[in-house]
Amino acid sequence: MHEAEQYLRNPETPNSLYIQYQGRRRRLFYNRDQNICGIIGIGRRRYGFGFGDWDNIEKIFKPAPDKAPEEINRRLICKFQREAAKAGFTSPFIRNIQNADYRKSLYKNGITTGTCIDGQIITLDAVRRYCGETTYRCFCEAVRSRTPFHSGRFDFRGYDGSLWVEPCDKDDGYHRVGDLAAGFSKEYRGCGNGYYYLLINEQTFIGCDID
Repeated sequence: MHEAEQYLRNPETPNSLYIQYQGRRRRLFYNRDQNICGIIGIGRRRYGFGFGDWDNIEKIFKPAPDKAPEEINRRLICKFQREAAKAGFTSPFIRNIQNADYRKSLYKNGITTGTCIDGQIITLDAVRRYCGETTYRCFCEAVRSRTPFHSGRFDFRGYDGSLWVEPCDKDDGYHRVGDLAAGFSKEYRGCGNGYYYLLINEQTFIGCDID
């Protein structure tokens, strides 16, 4: 039995596999109910026909093995650290990123609440296109001058968007004088729930929480 057919028929591996066949990258599949191997038609996504020309397969593209959780943690933390290194302000959020333990998740490092938007980036320029020039300039000035700011709600890709800035003027053991917290909220229309992004540098928000 050909290596590709063995892979497809193995119940412990996925039932589809990419190969190079007749000079093209093609996808094989195995229908477990009918016990048939097939190949997806050219230009199609789902429909195909039976396949048995195993000897003329030119190359097999096996899926890369899943990354270990430790490697996923390290890559995500490095992403946060790259963006935080561009910041011209400080905050507990930035300090947690700088001092993160690569062996732990973002959640266990106290950086995020552990959600599907962890590390998802939205740029300030992207928000600017929806919030309008006045709100954008007010937000930038609040960040620059370290003054409080809360925008009204604006349409953002079908959600209610809003921007906020909160400077810190006293030490409390966690915050320090001069710290700055700012963010972007993307909430469901007419609802206080949604997706929350913190400002990680002057041009970038990064996903941290879902409510």
